[in-house]
Amino acid sequence: MANVFDYLKWRGDLLFSQDGFNTVDAVILSRLSYLQFDGIVGEKDSVTLRDAAEQFFADENRAAQVLWKGDAELLHAAAKSGRFGGLHLSGYVNIVDAESKMQFSAIVIDLGGQRFLSYRGTDNTVVGWQEDFAMFTHFPLPSQIKALEYFEQAAKRFDGRFILGGHSKGGNLAVYAAAFSEKPLRDRIDAVYSMDGPGFERENLENSAFDEIRDRINTFVPQSSVFGMLLEHRENYTVIQSDRSGFMQHDIYSWMVERTELITLPKTTATSSFFDHTITDFFDGISTADRERLADGVFEVLNSADVITFDEMLERLMHSIGKGLDAMKNMDGNTRGLIMKQVGRLVKSAGRNLNDVNPLSRKNRLTKEEKERLKLDKRRFKHEKKLRKITGE
Repeated sequence: MANVFDYLKWRGDLLFSQDGFNTVDAVILSRLSYLQFDGIVGEKDSVTLRDAAEQFFADENRAAQVLWKGDAELLHAAAKSGRFGGLHLSGYVNIVDAESKMQFSAIVIDLGGQRFLSYRGTDNTVVGWQEDFAMFTHFPLPSQIKALEYFEQAAKRFDGRFILGGHSKGGNLAVYAAAFSEKPLRDRIDAVYSMDGPGFERENLENSAFDEIRDRINTFVPQSSVFGMLLEHRENYTVIQSDRSGFMQHDIYSWMVERTELITLPKTTATSSFFDHTITDFFDGISTADRERLADGVFEVLNSADVITFDEMLERLMHSIGKGLDAMKNMDGNTRGLIMKQVGRLVKSAGRNLNDVNPLSRKNRLTKEEKERLKLDKRRFKHEKKLRKITGE
């Protein structure tokens, strides 16, 4: 089946003035913010994607440090295309602050009449993952506050309309910036895209303008989504098809494309439900104070390796393991006990939910109406697949 690279071959010669912005464009632009444009794209001066890519690939070390395998290929293909190559990039920022536990990066992409603010998701820094864990203990996060500030600064600098988007945590940041912006800024937002981004605790959105922008939020999660199903989505979300399994469905290069849209499915799978229920049960059973102590303890162990990224940790694996064991040994007994206890709880929760979402177990508990609906869904999917084959679409 087709993916974003096939889309670039099919539509890459069409400028945005010839064929308007679509969902697959949003996927591509959301992913471009993961590229390390430090020293290439400034906060104020703009450069075309084509020129940025040329500088990017001139540095072999930079090109070898992409986060996902397909990122370099995406940059090369997009920069080569007429549709994306001439787009101007500006406003690039990349901040990793261990003291405030913030990892934030974003870039402005000029579409001509509209500007796409692309927020980077979690990179491979320990700080980035530490901030992700803090979603269950703190609100707002430093990166969420920074995302709003970034939008405000972009709105002051540029006239016109905006689209906000991001993948993973970047999607969450895009939604936060839109929901907590002042009305004059919100009125300039055409759409918000969250690509497998986590949601929010319900109470955290009570004093926001979320309901006002709900209809402009486009949330997509793969059928076995894990990250995108964290916390709660008050907006509707669309389930899309991936050709990978489990955690690897978070990879946008596995998402299936048909023309200018992502291929959709009726609902998420039992795997997604398993992780969703397990994580929800786990965090529901632990107080906020203990969540914070648990996070601090886990990252005390990880930070003991004295590395910035997980790649560095793997490169110095034996050193990292030794440092981690020493950190556990020297840790406060109560914190160490809390970690061991909660690991046990997580395993038990996983065991309970594995049985609950097991397709063989659930089948016997389905109502007659649910069984009929499943049959109809399967027939419709087979019919649509056959129709696409006949028509060559």
